[in-house]
Amino acid sequence: MRAPHPIFTEALDAGFLGASAVALWFLVRDLIRGVPLLTPSVLGQLFLFGDPHPITGAPIFGAVILYTAVHFLLFVVFAAAVAWLVRLACQNTAFRFALLLLFVVFEFCFSVVIDVVSAEVGGLFPFWTVAGANLLAAAVMGAYFWRRYPELRRAMREAPLGA
Repeated sequence: MRAPHPIFTEALDAGFLGASAVALWFLVRDLIRGVPLLTPSVLGQLFLFGDPHPITGAPIFGAVILYTAVHFLLFVVFAAAVAWLVRLACQNTAFRFALLLLFVVFEFCFSVVIDVVSAEVGGLFPFWTVAGANLLAAAVMGAYFWRRYPELRRAMREAPLGA
């Protein structure tokens, strides 16, 4: 196995790619709805400012900036966990299955958290929008790791999720 980049470098790269994909998804959705930057504004008000009834008519730029920074940071942390699992998955089929479980659990938890924290906000983010954004991020991050790890590609051809 070749010497990979430091995990921090991979986490920065993959995290930036995943966070950008999600941000772009919701920016396009917000533009179509006629309220650019509404998503980071609402999520920033809800999760970072603790307001269960965020303003939805126009973006609050402090919430947009703060949420965007936290969003990218959390994606880098998540990507570090994925990078670690990818390295382990190259050698062990159980970790390939763990990658699949990580995605499913993340998808479910994010949807539930939004609905539990605020039913009002949950209505702004139908499941398909969250699922679409997370699938896009998973595809972009997956492509990044797939390209970086030919040994993972070989291992997946031999035994995708175990023998």
